[in-house]
Amino acid sequence: MVSSFNSYPTGLMDGLGASARDALVAAGTRIRLSNGQFLQSRGADKAGMVVVLSGHVRMMTIARDGSALLLAILGPGQQFNEVTLFAGAAQTHDASAVGDTELLVLTESDYERVAGAHPEIVQALLRSNVHRLHQLVELLNDLRALPKPVVLARLLLKNARHVTRGGGAGPVEIDISQEDIAMFLGVSRAYLNKTLGQLADLGLVDVSYRRIHVPDIGALEDWVQENLAYESVESPAPDACSDTPGGTTQGRRDRAVPER
Repeated sequence: MVSSFNSYPTGLMDGLGASARDALVAAGTRIRLSNGQFLQSRGADKAGMVVVLSGHVRMMTIARDGSALLLAILGPGQQFNEVTLFAGAAQTHDASAVGDTELLVLTESDYERVAGAHPEIVQALLRSNVHRLHQLVELLNDLRALPKPVVLARLLLKNARHVTRGGGAGPVEIDISQEDIAMFLGVSRAYLNKTLGQLADLGLVDVSYRRIHVPDIGALEDWVQENLAYESVESPAPDACSDTPGGTTQGRRDRAVPER
């Protein structure tokens, strides 16, 4: 299920059949938030898993000086705060609504009751969280090992693949602001603008404030694969047409990685 800034391939609801989805919704408590309204603060010890039913939720960490780091903008079907149920840990992020948003909150007893009656919920939640862990490990590798243009290109590629659900090699629009990207990468807007400009000069993206246009997902994927410092462990696009990870690279070797 697509959201505005999100490379997670699946959410809890995506892995459930209609009966289990209906039971999950019936088991929890629905709450509604208006645009910008805060749901929670990092460090709170209130337990409860939250599922986005409609709208979006901005997951971030707000520092003591007021600056913020963005994790993701989760969309319908996706969940958060599982750690409060299964690890007894505090909430790890500040969260606020993006647009009018409806959420489903499940306490520990809510979850245990419905998961006991519908075991597929347990498997769907496990699958979703393993996907998330995979993405976070890959992101940590990227941030430690790659030049920022490659980190940014790979981030945009993952979001583009999320929008298209992994298919296609043509153009795609990513509904994402430069401010959100800068918050996610922990860089200044000026630095981000320079890095986006490098990718634009290579013909890999076209940039506006609220959207990033990728003219050819296949070309972006090829460039990312060429400039990775290690083997990609992600599945190639469904239309990949060579044994090169990520698809064909013929005719694109002139797109050298910009300097850091």
